[in-house]
Amino acid sequence: YIDREHPRHAVVVGGGFIGLEMAENLHDQGLDIAVVEMANQVMAPLDYSMAAIVHQQLIEKKVDLRLEDGVLHFEETDGGIIVHLKSGKQIPTDLVILSIGVRPETKLAKEAGLAIGTLGGIAVNDYMQTSDPDIYALGDAVEVLNPVTGKPALIPLAGPANKQGRIVADNILGAKIPYEGSIGTSIAKVFDLTVASTGLPGKRLRQAEIDYMSSTIHPASHAGYYPNAMPMSIKITFDKKTGRLYGGQIV
Repeated sequence: YIDREHPRHAVVVGGGFIGLEMAENLHDQGLDIAVVEMANQVMAPLDYSMAAIVHQQLIEKKVDLRLEDGVLHFEETDGGIIVHLKSGKQIPTDLVILSIGVRPETKLAKEAGLAIGTLGGIAVNDYMQTSDPDIYALGDAVEVLNPVTGKPALIPLAGPANKQGRIVADNILGAKIPYEGSIGTSIAKVFDLTVASTGLPGKRLRQAEIDYMSSTIHPASHAGYYPNAMPMSIKITFDKKTGRLYGGQIV
């Protein structure tokens, strides 16, 4: 489409991993980019303090970052599309990419009378069986255990889905292999940055009313007297009393 139509501007709606990867790739194709995100930060798995480093990188790369604003509607014109935002602002553009997240697709499970979990995903046991033991479910549509909180979680990532698929295949053939849950480890490249997180950030711990402390450090990737050391920002969250690690983030 880009080779044929030569769009000059693109709007990416959603500042998650897919949205930022799209923004970077379109930017590399020479397009001017606007990123619209309803939350006050990009990359939801990060705490705001870590996401702010990503914001700075996007701004340095001339990305038009619109935080705490959502899309109201689209208007097609002869010259392209006008994106109308809830704030009343308008962005004229040639191309719109929607990357606004996923919800569990549970229609088939509901029609089959299977149990749905508290978060709206298909409920499964440790062996990925639904409430009907002859039916297994896995992937983005199921609720899995978050071992950090001990509670159900929706974790739509490819790595966990792949492991679940292998476990389900083994269990159908008679094995009894439990799926031990997912702590949501993810990593992405955002222009010149590498951004990764695992476990629970501070904001999720506050939502779960779990008391925690955090520590943020800014070391170099190797000894400063050796060339090409890269600055790193690392944040961990942990239990105040026991020191048990809850999560980690790095940019």
